[in-house]
Amino acid sequence: MNHPPDLRTDRLLLRPFRSDDVDDVFAYASDPEWGRHLPVPQPYTRRDAEEFVTGATVPKPEQRLKWAIVHEGRVSGGIELRFRDHDSAEIGYSLARPLWGRGLATEAAASVVGYGFEELDLARIWAAADVRNVASWRVMEKLGMRREGQLRSRRVVHGERVDDVLYALLREEWPGRTSGEP
Repeated sequence: MNHPPDLRTDRLLLRPFRSDDVDDVFAYASDPEWGRHLPVPQPYTRRDAEEFVTGATVPKPEQRLKWAIVHEGRVSGGIELRFRDHDSAEIGYSLARPLWGRGLATEAAASVVGYGFEELDLARIWAAADVRNVASWRVMEKLGMRREGQLRSRRVVHGERVDDVLYALLREEWPGRTSGEP
């Protein structure tokens, strides 16, 4: 597999990033509030968007699968699975601020989690978020993930050391699993 497959939900299309996505990425990522809890440049420039899109369009299926989140015809965020070993992956996601609070991040993440468990046969999917990013915790909880702990002083975001919360979901806990699975 070179690129991840398109995934469709009720309101979203998840598809590989394309070179013509730069304007959309710059539109949402240049909002400082969007990147407040993310290790992204501040201010986020058009050149940053160009570099992101260039990197996102290079397939690395052994390392990650990355999708653009398309809402009403515009790229409005991104989501990816980063493979950490043979049967587990970390999920990461971001969404344009005007779309926050509408369940779209959960909708996108549920689609990717389902793909990971059902098509990639993953045993575990986990996520980490800045401890202050309560909205991201809520997405994880709505997916059925369990909080496993807090990673103290895990990384630096905008020059400040931050703690992360860690959540995970096992395949057998996935509420969307096909009935009859263990």
